[in-house]
Amino acid sequence: MEPGIKVQLLASMAAGRLVIVCGAGLSMAPPSSLPSAWRVAEKCFDEYQLTVDPTCDPALRGNLEAFAEHFVPTNNLKTVFIERLVPWTDFVRLPNAGHAAIADFLVTRSAFASLSANYDTLIEQHAVSYGFDFRGSLDGDEAVVSNRTQGPLLKFHGCSTRDRPSTVWALSQLNDPTISARIEKSKTWIEANLRQKDLLIIGFWSDWAYLNQLVGSALTNVGPLSVTVVDPSSAEQLQEKAPDLWALAHAENVAFHHVQESGAEVLDELRRAFSTNYLRQVIAAGKTTFEQSTGEPCDPDWLKMPDFDSETLYGLRRDAEGVPWGKPATKTSPGNCEALGFFHLLLRQSGAEQQSDGYVLSGRRVRVINGAGMVLSTLRSRFIEAPSVQTADIVVAVGATDLGLPDNVVRRGRENDVVRPEVGGTWFDLASAREELNI
Repeated sequence: MEPGIKVQLLASMAAGRLVIVCGAGLSMAPPSSLPSAWRVAEKCFDEYQLTVDPTCDPALRGNLEAFAEHFVPTNNLKTVFIERLVPWTDFVRLPNAGHAAIADFLVTRSAFASLSANYDTLIEQHAVSYGFDFRGSLDGDEAVVSNRTQGPLLKFHGCSTRDRPSTVWALSQLNDPTISARIEKSKTWIEANLRQKDLLIIGFWSDWAYLNQLVGSALTNVGPLSVTVVDPSSAEQLQEKAPDLWALAHAENVAFHHVQESGAEVLDELRRAFSTNYLRQVIAAGKTTFEQSTGEPCDPDWLKMPDFDSETLYGLRRDAEGVPWGKPATKTSPGNCEALGFFHLLLRQSGAEQQSDGYVLSGRRVRVINGAGMVLSTLRSRFIEAPSVQTADIVVAVGATDLGLPDNVVRRGRENDVVRPEVGGTWFDLASAREELNI
């Protein structure tokens, strides 16, 4: 992705304007590797031809929408096609880096919302793996409810685990009372909430004409400030497949960008940049205190972050929030981190090497956690984590107050015990850590 486009997307996130529209292309990236529409059509057709109707028209084999419509006149769309033929097990895969990015952005509200044409629950699955009670929305009313705790994920196409018979496969289904009511509620919510936003369209430009028509009509009146399309297809192919969306993207006063790359990779790159900027802000917050305390200028290199992967950066963001493994990072920007940044700079001044799980200083592994406003013993009791997470010799809870109290834990764990793991490392507040590490 071009640096200028990435900067514009980050600025949109900072302004609370980014809306991510995602489709099947997002979930086709590994390790998810969900099947394409034509592959689903082939599997459905082959199963039906083998088990029910050997004379079924072969021309339907590669056209999912047309094959779904084949079942409408006989009232078998739900009972035979959706429930019997659709290979739902193929939608049960592992999330990829793009799903992780959208989950992270919605939990932290770094993205205003996401509109998804996908039946799969891979975004939800990844958010839950972080420990967040995440819910997708099937219509605008549900999006209003979910907006209290997260950025909404509006699944206007339906969901594989919620009301599966009402997933949308064919144009004629738009006359179904349940589906048409959902679409109208979604359009109302979209028009009321997504005006003057920046649209990031990932893996959406579909071969399904009715789907492009549906989304194009829903977004017609939102007047986006910008549209960024991430799709390997050429501009000519995009315009041919979805003329309504193309017209929306090229409307007057709409900034348009086309990134011909993998959607999952672009989202992961954007997430790495977001996390890196977050952690740079944490360190920079301590710069003035560091210079006043030490009487030395801060080396600009100490304010930089190594080029870690997204999950490593996410773990460091959790530590900067004072959140243990198994709980989600929820902040879009850091707070209460002046002392935290100060201690990071002391470590860097002392030659500590930053690694994926903290620092190494004089052969000792040091993990730095934001303990602002906490009692040390209480904070420590919350960090009962899996043994694989507990690699630090020293854990510094910057900002926490050590009252000399024992941990408030009913049953203490045992070190390296998977069932009841112990809290890892020796814990210090800021003052005692400086004395222990001689910094």
